[in-house]
Amino acid sequence: MKVAGLIGGVAWPSTLGYYKLLNEGVQRELGGLHSARCVIVSLDFACIHAAMAAGRPADARAQMETAARQARAAGAELIAILANTGHFAADEVKAAAGVPLVHVARETGDAVAAERPGLRRLGVLATSFALDAPFFGRLLGEGAGFELVLPDAAQRRTLDAAIFGPLARGEAGRDEGLMVSTLCNALVARGAEGVVLGCSELSYARPWLRCRAPIFDATEIHARAIVREMLRT
Repeated sequence: MKVAGLIGGVAWPSTLGYYKLLNEGVQRELGGLHSARCVIVSLDFACIHAAMAAGRPADARAQMETAARQARAAGAELIAILANTGHFAADEVKAAAGVPLVHVARETGDAVAAERPGLRRLGVLATSFALDAPFFGRLLGEGAGFELVLPDAAQRRTLDAAIFGPLARGEAGRDEGLMVSTLCNALVARGAEGVVLGCSELSYARPWLRCRAPIFDATEIHARAIVREMLRT
């Protein structure tokens, strides 16, 4: 089994969810008492968020590059960023680590295409930082061939307030689930045939989520792909 270098702490509930999914995935594949071999470099999300909010993405990127080098020095044989938003720095993180990176948007596009080959219009719920970055458009849109249906400015503000508020503190509840449901169905009303939960914290709203179209949880898809690469011979 390869050692996965995991850049976490962005925010900590995301890392907690990934750790559970990765260990469950390895145990499912190998059985017995097997668990995931991994190195977690956990960042202080307040520092990352402050840099992004102040329009200093280079500062946030530098923190993630440092984490990538630390993971590699600790023995990582592949790298993964445990947050959709953090993938704005995916190319730099991969270069800093010097090992393969498992990219959430590429894996999500491949998974949706395989599961729903006729689906063409794909809604995406994510932070404004992630939606403003080019990776969703490049890998889900151009790369996977989907027409993306994205939240409008007001919906992004609503989503950001929840993600960088209760969800990032691990306080998901019915109110957050109802809000995410409303946004999902708003994208469906605009023609989305399925909706990607493109933020790891949104996974915690799943128990209360009701959508009129299929939901694709990017975190679950990404975790499966990381396990696949860890076990690839």
